[in-house]
Amino acid sequence: MKFLIIGPQGSGKGTQADLLAKRLGIPHISSGDLLRAEKQSGSVLGKEIAAMIDKGELVPDTMIWEMIKARLSEHPEGWLLDGYPRQLSQAETLDAYQAPDTVLVLDVPDEVCVERISGRRVCETCGRDYHIKYKPPKEPGKCDVDGSRLVQRTDDYPEAVRKRLADYHAKTAPLIEHYGDKIVRVNGDQGIQDVWQEIQKKLGI
Repeated sequence: MKFLIIGPQGSGKGTQADLLAKRLGIPHISSGDLLRAEKQSGSVLGKEIAAMIDKGELVPDTMIWEMIKARLSEHPEGWLLDGYPRQLSQAETLDAYQAPDTVLVLDVPDEVCVERISGRRVCETCGRDYHIKYKPPKEPGKCDVDGSRLVQRTDDYPEAVRKRLADYHAKTAPLIEHYGDKIVRVNGDQGIQDVWQEIQKKLGI
């Protein structure tokens, strides 16, 4: 089986993708993870990607697709793709290579996503993640591991999150129309286990 999982930033799709991939015995292929891994690898491509990201530029579709296609080719029996496609042109590229069987969409209200993302904090030294509501540190503003200051990423500020959500809605609506009867919608505005239970029920797994 070949799956896509789609959801706004803060919808928890990475968590649900991990659970679903493990249940089905297929790889969870995240475009974000692929980009980060390539960037950290120190390869020629990784250095090009790092330079683009550092300048605030978008990584070209063709570059992202080559990384994803390489991973998909390793798993012709099935996969779960997360973070790609983000727009219709990317979906058409994917379909021409290996079309998904099912497209899972996590629906979460924008304000819930804003609360989830804007509450995130990260240790400026070790990078450990926290959330002021859902995963608070033992001592406010300090990392449990090394006591360093916790900071908020600039792209996690509410105004930045709303901008990303607007972009998501503009580009995702055509995707949902494109995939039509392959779409399975799930209420993502629930606890992790409740969302997972709904996914299992709707997919019959």
